[in-house]
Amino acid sequence: MPYILLGGPLAGILTALVSVVAEQFLAAAINIFSGREVVLDVYTHLGFFLVAAAIIEESFKYFSAVFVLRRYLGLNRFKFVSASLIAGIFFGGAETYLVLLTNGKRIWEIGSLDGNTFFSLSALVLLHILTYLLISVLIASREEKAKFQALRTIIFPILIHLLFNFLIIQKGDFTNWLVEIVLGITFLVSFVIIAFNFRKLAR
Repeated sequence: MPYILLGGPLAGILTALVSVVAEQFLAAAINIFSGREVVLDVYTHLGFFLVAAAIIEESFKYFSAVFVLRRYLGLNRFKFVSASLIAGIFFGGAETYLVLLTNGKRIWEIGSLDGNTFFSLSALVLLHILTYLLISVLIASREEKAKFQALRTIIFPILIHLLFNFLIIQKGDFTNWLVEIVLGITFLVSFVIIAFNFRKLAR
């Protein structure tokens, strides 16, 4: 239990920070080689940076789940899934805090945000919780000797993240509704995987 309560939050926060650092290096490289500054606030389409950011974040979640939660802390089955769920909460919370800080706001000022921004940040936290959960249940339920394990595990979370990024930058009531559907489907897929592998996870 201590490993879940301490390891999960630490893994989530550190993974978020490492992801942000990697994305900042990528943004700097884009600026150097193309002369174009990456400013997320003005993104209106799913460009190279947002695609790369999704790949970076989901890849780091995978490595955090495998090498920190599973191998270093020795968590397995439902303990591993539970720790990953907690890691997702803290990953989303850390990223939200950094977004607010970048825009000159503090965490206690979140209630003063407009409806669309509040929805986007709330959906962002849920996205990270659900993709971390999905990655963990895919890892916990897969065959140990399956080929291309990492790629097969992260491809679906990456696609979900890309779809989320595409929808969230549209900023409309209809796309907000589609975001909710995407998050709901992600939760449902994770639940179904857990249900079909319940005996393996409970052993």
